[in-house]
Amino acid sequence: MFFVPKICDTNRKRSRANTIPLSSSLFVLANLKLVGFALLLICLTLVGTVSASGDEITSAAHMTLADAENDKEPAPFYEVLAKALKKRKTRIDNICPTSDVVARRILEDYGAMFLAKKVSPPPRCIFTNEEQVTRFQEDAGFTSLLIGFDEVELQPEAMKQLVKAREEAQKEALDITPRDGAEAARRNYEDSVRLWNSRFSPALDYWLAQGRLNVEQVTRLQSLPLQQQVAEVLELEKSVIYFSKDLSKSILYSIAAPGTSQHIAMLAFDVNEFENPRVREIMAKHGWFQTVLSDLPHFTFLGLKEKDLPKNGLRSVEVTGQTFWIPNVTHAAVP
Repeated sequence: MFFVPKICDTNRKRSRANTIPLSSSLFVLANLKLVGFALLLICLTLVGTVSASGDEITSAAHMTLADAENDKEPAPFYEVLAKALKKRKTRIDNICPTSDVVARRILEDYGAMFLAKKVSPPPRCIFTNEEQVTRFQEDAGFTSLLIGFDEVELQPEAMKQLVKAREEAQKEALDITPRDGAEAARRNYEDSVRLWNSRFSPALDYWLAQGRLNVEQVTRLQSLPLQQQVAEVLELEKSVIYFSKDLSKSILYSIAAPGTSQHIAMLAFDVNEFENPRVREIMAKHGWFQTVLSDLPHFTFLGLKEKDLPKNGLRSVEVTGQTFWIPNVTHAAVP
């Protein structure tokens, strides 16, 4: 509250001795106005500062809440998976025995698909023959879509969301198209064996030529049953003998082991335009995410919103500027 001096009425009669000359009176009045104006400016400045500080405090509070939400530790994958499987009246050991080293590795590399919504995840993490795959795919059901000259097949909900993603992309003069034709989506068991050999055989030749493997070892590896062959390959990788296409990383980040592919589950789609950030955003908006480390074109249908992935047991990992959502596994908590 400001004290405003009361200015006397100049028309009021005064004694000559007490009358202020006109020039002095104007001088006092001008100074009083300046003082009042200065006080008013100070008051307005203080109010503005308090208001700005309030906005900053409110903004900081919102930022703190947002940061706290983003910094939440993702839920443990195995705990979330156990709950999801319980709803399907099954258990982890029924789909992927964790006592089996290869099965556990497959689950921890490709297991995001077992958390997918509105679709049928596979009943096991490793199919061992074509009959098992055919039975599962028929039970789950799938629909087809012609994209260019390629007919791709996916589970119905996965296809529905892919179509929506394509439509949104096309409105922005973009597109989402299959990489390597029909093979970009549904595959059968024999497809997975053929693709495995496309990495396995050249790598054997390379490491033989490099002297890291001998003829006896190569012959033995070639003769092993598939599941044992996979186990031996994963063991060799511990000695930096890799079988990926570029021989620089695990074969599982280049191609799936026979019978384990998310393409067999009809929940995967390889995208030509994977390098475009906007395409990745659109795919994510419709429930499609990159979930296999280093397999850049590969998207998995989860039917979840990105903000919900951490509470569904997935954590984000950035590789070459792209975000992958992989199972949040703490081995101390593995059942």
